[in-house]
Amino acid sequence: MTTETSLDLRLAQEQEQEQEQPNRYRSNVRPAPYRIPAAPPIAWASDNSPRRAWVSRLLLACLLVLQAVLTLRLRNSASPTEMHVLPDHRFGGDFTSGSSLYPSIAQMMEGALGIQGLRFLSMVFMVCATGLLYSWSTRLFNERVGLVAAGAFAVIAPTQVLGALATEDALSLFLLALATWLVVLSRSGPFWPAIAAAPVALLAVVVKFGALFYLPWLVMLAVLVSLRHTATGQAVMRAAPLAGAFLCSAGYYIMATSGLTAPEGEPVSDLLQGWLNWIGLFTAFALLGVVMYTRRARMGEVPTGASPDPSPVWRLMLGVAMVLPALLAPFFLLASPVFGTVWRPQFAFGALLAATMVGVGLVRLVGAHFHFPNLGIAAAVALLSLGMTQSEYEYTLWPSYENVAKVVDTQMQSEGRYLASDPGTFSFYMENYRTAQWNATSELKGSAESVLKKRTYNLIVLQTPAGSAIDKDLLEALKKGVGNYRMLTGEPFRLGWTGGSHQLWIPDLVHPVK
Repeated sequence: MTTETSLDLRLAQEQEQEQEQPNRYRSNVRPAPYRIPAAPPIAWASDNSPRRAWVSRLLLACLLVLQAVLTLRLRNSASPTEMHVLPDHRFGGDFTSGSSLYPSIAQMMEGALGIQGLRFLSMVFMVCATGLLYSWSTRLFNERVGLVAAGAFAVIAPTQVLGALATEDALSLFLLALATWLVVLSRSGPFWPAIAAAPVALLAVVVKFGALFYLPWLVMLAVLVSLRHTATGQAVMRAAPLAGAFLCSAGYYIMATSGLTAPEGEPVSDLLQGWLNWIGLFTAFALLGVVMYTRRARMGEVPTGASPDPSPVWRLMLGVAMVLPALLAPFFLLASPVFGTVWRPQFAFGALLAATMVGVGLVRLVGAHFHFPNLGIAAAVALLSLGMTQSEYEYTLWPSYENVAKVVDTQMQSEGRYLASDPGTFSFYMENYRTAQWNATSELKGSAESVLKKRTYNLIVLQTPAGSAIDKDLLEALKKGVGNYRMLTGEPFRLGWTGGSHQLWIPDLVHPVK
């Protein structure tokens, strides 16, 4: 037998064995009891979900708590501006109030909880306005934009100061936020929110005249958001009630202020400088949001969507409607009364509408999937630090009157006569104050020396640094010994970044030698 023949026989035998034992070389591994699905184009669902909604609400609650804490940290006595709305005030009418609505609320709250109760009410209004801002920003964009917009608005100085003052501004701003929320709510749903937004906006102007200048932008917003989901005729019909409210508000404003003379306002340079310092960075982020939203409608995380993207023109107009009020805020103040040192917090009205685009700008700055979180952290730190510093400065631009009121109370006599730079400021904290016993330095007739030589007053309270020419003359004359007065004590206070004091002067027991 040859070698080739033996090889053929061996191969044939192996084939027969394989046929007799077919499972000889089969593996013992069993197939998996599961199936791996095909990978989706994105790793998460872009649609809304209950879990995402609740997580966003929890984060919003944390932001609102932060806003409340930042507001409650501000401490000072009642400011002259707050005195205008307090019950039994001694300052006359308030030109910025459109009606007695807020003073009526103030009377009830002040009688029950005092000045701190009124300030707490203002904080509640501002916190609710921030919540409404989150709601309409989420409806227009998404939860991330809503959270960033609410966080940015919560930490800026105008929001903190308005929440810490007992004025009508907080109530008017809340009503403006409620009207904006109703406008966005009515964009594609029932018609009743569009109708309800009209009286709410009108009431905002009734409470605060300055809210009138922001209603045209709400009308523009109502047309834009409705055009996104309805026809042109439907959009005009939904915006018509709000346009009617604006016309009624303008007529009311003209009639209510026709016989009044607006007080002298701040110089234009101060208004522009104050705007730049207070909301300049905030508005820059809003402009960034307008530019980025105009260039691209969607986030990189959501490459596709159920509805088509709005046109670039529509996106630009939406950004203009929201950011332009913040840019024009200084000029709105020129057309409205400006009182004392607390005019800067009124920039919160413009910042409220621009906050949505701030959210868009910061979200785009951070990038898809938080690609640049360091930029978002830097922006948040900048807004927070500026807000805390500026609000602390603004809230100390008037003296603290509580300590001086306690000292003056101990010097009061039933038949005494008293003189002060502005007795109404500290009278709120006194127990024995009688209006007939007090004179303001602005009411004096004659020179400072002639007044002091008469020794008419049992106590003279002057603020340093002096705020008027007559106060300066009185202080110089008192230091020279005119009228033989001596300084009883000085109560220091903080005035912005500087210091000051209330000086209390009483007649010396020894009469001057004639």
